Amino acid sequence: MKKIFAIFCLILSTTFSLFGQTRPKAEPFIIKGQITNCPENNLLMHYDDLYGDGATDTLKLDQFGNFYLKTYNVKLPQIINLHGNKFQIRDICIAPGYNLTITANWKDDSSLHKTIKITGIGAESNKYELILDSIMTSNRDTINDFLLSEKDFLKRFNNRQKLKDSVAHAIFDMKPIHDKYLKYMGELTHLDRKFITLSWLIDYSSYNHYNYKKTVDFLRNNFDNDILNNIFRDDYFKSKECKRFISIYYPYYLVGLDQKKDSTIHPDLEHRLEKINKIYTGKAKEYALNMLMTEEIESIRSLEEINGLKEQFKPYISNLKDLHYKRYLNAKFAERVAELMRTQVGKPAPKFVLESNLGKTYRLEDFKGKVVYLDLWASWCSPCRAETPGFKILYNKFKNNNQIAFISIAVSDGYNAWKKALEEDKPDWIQLIDKNNIVANSYVLDNIPKFILIDKKGNIVNFNAPRPSSGMEIETLLNQEIAK
Repeated sequence: MKKIFAIFCLILSTTFSLFGQTRPKAEPFIIKGQITNCPENNLLMHYDDLYGDGATDTLKLDQFGNFYLKTYNVKLPQIINLHGNKFQIRDICIAPGYNLTITANWKDDSSLHKTIKITGIGAESNKYELILDSIMTSNRDTINDFLLSEKDFLKRFNNRQKLKDSVAHAIFDMKPIHDKYLKYMGELTHLDRKFITLSWLIDYSSYNHYNYKKTVDFLRNNFDNDILNNIFRDDYFKSKECKRFISIYYPYYLVGLDQKKDSTIHPDLEHRLEKINKIYTGKAKEYALNMLMTEEIESIRSLEEINGLKEQFKPYISNLKDLHYKRYLNAKFAERVAELMRTQVGKPAPKFVLESNLGKTYRLEDFKGKVVYLDLWASWCSPCRAETPGFKILYNKFKNNNQIAFISIAVSDGYNAWKKALEEDKPDWIQLIDKNNIVANSYVLDNIPKFILIDKKGNIVNFNAPRPSSGMEIETLLNQEIAK
């Protein structure tokens, strides 16, 4: 009886001890600073979780380039990119508890590399990329490595690896001062470099049209065979470059090897899915299948395609062991259907309220009773701006017709870059800017340039209307709508 009572007391005391403990307090990640002359108003930061579909936060820059973000989305130490459409800072080490201050002056990529500084808690890990980037920028040449002989390519290649090794040793093998993740970031950097190296070697063999045996031997003779033999190891998945390689590069490489044996094989979706399904194992298989199917779902442009893709993916989704991926893919299908339903022909065009380059505010409702030819573009998009000469011709033919309105909306663009493009291109029709991605989101924007035709009642006539450069094709369509 005493023994039972003693055990009961032990269990009770342990229970109180466990419940009495408080969970470690979640630490925020803070990033702030100033990027002068930045061509973007918004910069994106994506944080991976175990599945690679974590969260995205937006850094909003004021007119002077100042920004500040405090987030609890960063759950694990990792290496990310900070990017817009024309601007990017690669390989920033972030972690819970880091408090980084970034300053830079962007006139072009060269000035960014020369002026960027990262200070604060977490700056120790970030020294590696800054130092390496500074060295590589100053030693940059215009030689195309893939045109070199294999001997010269490997010589240059190995010299770069030695340089990176020496910089990594100088940074990550030191005793940390304020950076508790310094060693871990060193491991991540090491893995990232390994998979970038492997991609680079594959690219060289592909560019030089190596046959099957020569390709395999080239990799075996010049890369870490332990990784090649165990490429699907779960612990590699803490590396973002491993995830990228496994989900994008490797399926094409494997199908490419098959092509070298049988030229009738093509690296289409079905071949890549089958290759992943048969060859991959563990987390790598689940992750790569999920990424490939997600990419295809997001690129669908019609409801008809949705049904076909659902049937094609059914056996792969049903074989996934991880319920997270199953739920995620089914949710992506439902989300894409909902997005496409919003923009179907005959349905009301999504509304917007946007500012023009002249400071005037326009609403879509302002153009009720008129045919609207909507142009979604960006200053950084060369194909978009290539349409301007044709657009001017089209506009001049209809500019005296009060039954039609031509509207261009800059999406995913920086305000200053947008204004500069307008000064250069000098379009005469209405110019608006989508500062908060309202139009980009509501019109399910997947690529630009995109032209949309809206009828006099405000309903969508054509969600992928002909471009101005199509000439008579778009003119005929506009005249048909005007006549209704």
